[in-house]
Amino acid sequence: MTVRMKTICSWRAEKKYPRPAMARLKKLSEKAAGITGSGIANELSLNFVGAKEMAEINETFVGHQGPTDVICFDYRESKSELPDEKDEDSVEVEIIVCPEVARREAEKRSLPYSREVVLYLVHGLLHASGEDDLKPELKRKMRRREHKTMNELEKLFTFSDIFPEPVLMGDTHT
Repeated sequence: MTVRMKTICSWRAEKKYPRPAMARLKKLSEKAAGITGSGIANELSLNFVGAKEMAEINETFVGHQGPTDVICFDYRESKSELPDEKDEDSVEVEIIVCPEVARREAEKRSLPYSREVVLYLVHGLLHASGEDDLKPELKRKMRRREHKTMNELEKLFTFSDIFPEPVLMGDTHT
């Protein structure tokens, strides 16, 4: 199932991370939103930020220090139920991804960078669908859904066509 929604993207990551193929990213996002059952009807915001900005967001909104992989904000719960106060063109879900963390994690796990970034998008969409990973049993359930969703997406998309490998000069352990 593909969800028809408006997807807006911003790319504020370090220059060594090439911008994704936006049209393909939007198609992947729509498909992933449908597979995960995220329930996004109007607008999804995807923001790719540098490690410093992600650390600031993580500390401000989550209370943790340092950059993290992905943060998801679901604004649907805070919207008014009064019909005249609803904004049909407003962002419902915002997913913030840090490509630097994705590169480091992919390197540690000997996986492609592009796959790791897509995994973070899927993880954010699963949070938007109501999944939680704070308790071990919930985390296992979420990991199974991540795995299933990634397998379905890999049949439809070549992740490296969406997220090119970063251009790294010299030491890759930053």
